[in-house]
Amino acid sequence: MISRKIVESARFLKMPATSQNLYFHLIVNADDDGIVEAYPVLALTKANEDDLRVLVSKKFVFMINEDLVAFIEDWREQNVLRADRKSDSRYKTLKNTKKAEPFSRANGEE
Repeated sequence: MISRKIVESARFLKMPATSQNLYFHLIVNADDDGIVEAYPVLALTKANEDDLRVLVSKKFVFMINEDLVAFIEDWREQNVLRADRKSDSRYKTLKNTKKAEPFSRANGEE
């Protein structure tokens, strides 16, 4: 479930609508640990990497690696699963070993 506390905050509402839309789609596509491959979502939504940079700079997501694997910062507030329903992310060990990385890819780079 998406938290109104987050999406009705000034921090969220001050972002461009395209970044807000991208955030919702990242949540829908994230696994049970709040980790999502952002590139397919960018392609699906026709968003650009600048929209993702906005989400990173506003601390809604942080990048786990340079392949645009991202973690939704407020995942726990928005999604609570019973332990018997949760599936561990295939990127869980990567997330646990990485700190937030700045997002510095150039536009158009794959």
